[in-house]
Amino acid sequence: MNADQNTDLLDRALRDVLHAWTPLGPGAPADIAEHIVRRRRRRNLVRVTGAALGLAGITLGAVIATGAGADNGAQPPAAQVSKQSKLLWQTTLPAKSWDACTLGAETGDVYCRGVAYDNIGVDARSGRVEWQRKSKDSHGGSTPSGSMPGVRDGVLYTYADHAPGAPRAGTDLVALDVHSRQVLWKHELADDSRGRTSAVPFDGGILANAPTFKSVVALDGTTGRTLWTYTWKKADCDRAVIGGVPYLTCSPDSEKSPQQSTVVRLDPATGTPRTVATVNGPTVYIGTDGDTVLLGGMTGGQKFVSDPGPATLTRVDTRSNSVTTHHLDGLPTGVVADGLILGTDRRGNAVAYSADSGKPQWSRSLGLTLRKANDPMMRELPSAAAVDLTSRVAYYLDPSGHLVGLDLDSGAVRWRGQVPLPKSPIEAGIAPELMNYGHSLIGQVGGELFRITPQLPHAS
Repeated sequence: MNADQNTDLLDRALRDVLHAWTPLGPGAPADIAEHIVRRRRRRNLVRVTGAALGLAGITLGAVIATGAGADNGAQPPAAQVSKQSKLLWQTTLPAKSWDACTLGAETGDVYCRGVAYDNIGVDARSGRVEWQRKSKDSHGGSTPSGSMPGVRDGVLYTYADHAPGAPRAGTDLVALDVHSRQVLWKHELADDSRGRTSAVPFDGGILANAPTFKSVVALDGTTGRTLWTYTWKKADCDRAVIGGVPYLTCSPDSEKSPQQSTVVRLDPATGTPRTVATVNGPTVYIGTDGDTVLLGGMTGGQKFVSDPGPATLTRVDTRSNSVTTHHLDGLPTGVVADGLILGTDRRGNAVAYSADSGKPQWSRSLGLTLRKANDPMMRELPSAAAVDLTSRVAYYLDPSGHLVGLDLDSGAVRWRGQVPLPKSPIEAGIAPELMNYGHSLIGQVGGELFRITPQLPHAS
């Protein structure tokens, strides 16, 4: 199977999932799948340890992960709400559409990429655009980035079109020196997805999709030299890193394959595999909770992961190899942070689930401004949670520039803020991006990038 065929399969599978997903109810418009597949300008809605919704080797951001969504009826305790903040800077980027951004802790910069620019570097202290690299063809059949692999040891790992201008441009993993801004190496990916598991840095290199299917390759982070490869059969696998060690979480790729899922540890030096655990049935990779891999399964005969119905949350401890499974009324998905899975329900409420049991811990209306498109069933989406573990606050951003901070333990509102943004058309199904930078937040909405510091109320 070539890259063009794989992209077609990716589009078809994405359409299948989206056709089954209804943002606000069963009356959602039938063309929402085409709308999102055509745009496919997705945000990386996965921060902290991250979580995404995978199906048949595809990783979908939390923008379409509605989760179980049951409001447990518990009201968070009353708390003082601050509306004080400090807008440190706001910058208009040289394009209106951006796929994903990442922070460089070593450099103090924000890096973004989009359809018109392969990369742009912004000083996180001042908001000044320091450099930019235009894409070679902004009108080709390029795949948007759901995320960027990140920055390490002075190298920015990002994505670019393999064949700019081609109907199916393909994808290269690109290593860029952040000081000289020169490309160090490129590596072609067989899988044209650019999600959070397409390439992951580990201690000793970066693990990426290989140029051939059902295979991964470990690359030297500076030179791009192949360190080792690992191949498999009859499964689709996501990549993960725990404690600097690369892992694969694999699920059967068809009904004809053995109906078992596996968690496989790959030796960082040699790639030698060791099966940590085997789980009955297909599963989706939710994320990691410390040294534990979180897998979700559908047990009610659902065709798609977005379908309501009974589910399981399976925890695989990579230290002890122990496996525990919890039976639930729905599949919890979202950002994994400090023992919680932070998602949203079908009504737009923030919901915190226990990463240990999958049980809802609290549910809270975000109170954000989410405009509706011409069809009332389609509306804008908030960002995924950006979690400050020191202050124990989960922050959310809407496309109009409104922000809210919820107490991580109770769901109580602790802060509300707003950044003035230019008026923009409604883009249903597209979410802004929000990232932590110290105790401040860096947000991206369309072509606007800003940094704001919430001033939280003192604990009573």
